[in-house]
Amino acid sequence: MKAKYTFVFLYFLIFPSINSLGIAVLDPSKAIISYPQLSLSSNGVSNYDVVQNVTYEVLTNFTLTHKSGPNSYVFKFTRLNNRMPDSTLTRFCPPYQESKLLFTNVTGYSEINIGHHDKFNNTYDSFNATLAIDDSITFDQAYNITLSEISFQHINATEIGEYNYFDDMFSLYCNNSEQYYERDDSSLISLSHSIVHPNDTEVEKAEKICNWVSDYLIYDETLLEEKGALWAYTNQRGDCSEYSSLMITLLRIQGIPARKVVGFVISTSASTRPKVGNTWNFYDNNEGTNFLGHAWMEYYVPKIGWIACDPTWHKVTNYFNRIDLLRFNWNVGANIFMPSIYPPNFIVSEFGNPTFVCAETSVYDYSYNVKVTVLESNLVPLSPFPLFVVIFIAVGVGVVLIAIILMIKKGRKKEISYGY
Repeated sequence: MKAKYTFVFLYFLIFPSINSLGIAVLDPSKAIISYPQLSLSSNGVSNYDVVQNVTYEVLTNFTLTHKSGPNSYVFKFTRLNNRMPDSTLTRFCPPYQESKLLFTNVTGYSEINIGHHDKFNNTYDSFNATLAIDDSITFDQAYNITLSEISFQHINATEIGEYNYFDDMFSLYCNNSEQYYERDDSSLISLSHSIVHPNDTEVEKAEKICNWVSDYLIYDETLLEEKGALWAYTNQRGDCSEYSSLMITLLRIQGIPARKVVGFVISTSASTRPKVGNTWNFYDNNEGTNFLGHAWMEYYVPKIGWIACDPTWHKVTNYFNRIDLLRFNWNVGANIFMPSIYPPNFIVSEFGNPTFVCAETSVYDYSYNVKVTVLESNLVPLSPFPLFVVIFIAVGVGVVLIAIILMIKKGRKKEISYGY
């Protein structure tokens, strides 16, 4: 029995250090591809690293077939916007999503508005249709999209510029209390000021708030509708939407512009490594959906740009000032107009695909399909164990084996001497 205890002690003494070394060596987030950083120029984006990137082909297809008497429909689809430093739509944005729309094709419509924008500069394709029984409408698009893992490293206070409080971003993303983002609520104001120190930089405040939200909230996947920041704080739970809304609101209270980003991920595992030829197929139809919808957030720092964080995934691994290449960006902002006939001018905070309404109760079959294929994969290679680690492991295993052999021999001698 003593020999067994000795073996267990040696195992737990030696192997934790071996395992910890192995994890450090194999963690791809520790390695960063050296890309030239953008200088502090007119685009106002700097201090980021492109860790790795993947180029995808994204094919979308929507079909709706009307199954009852004549009826009118309104459709609205959000595009996968180009989110780059040189984009005319997304100011101060690192290269999160380089998007090239290859084609758009719509059939069966009566009125159409292709490529229009809202006040947040999200891009939409909208169209109307009056359909008789068995009439159909189709909507197809194809993209090539490069998603980059972006990491902001070591932002010093001297690198941070001064806010221009007259900029539109403050009216859009900071100054106003609104549904789901209750920046004027006294309990949230007290909470925000209790988390940060007045002398903290914007980045230091964001890190403290991100850590606090991630630790405080309990993830609840059963929520069927958006609840907002105050509800999340009061109930201490939420899904990705509430995590993002609470972090956004606490930052806005500090005078830091912050906004939600809504899209979908190809995997819920942060360790997914897309390879050339990999495909994912997502669907939404009358029977259900397998879309992995997700929400995260961005906050703005002058001369640095919009910095993405995911306070939900931050519970598991570091997603402060870092975002991966697994997520497709649909919308930023809030108070987005949904197409509607009744009630008029219906507004939502989160907007996805597909979105359509009909004038009256109607019967229809619809399917929305998205196929994602990896065209090019520029990933940080997983580093093999260095030689010294291999030697260390071999020595450790040898010590354990020798200890076991010695304990067994010692035990046998005792058995012989005591006559067992």
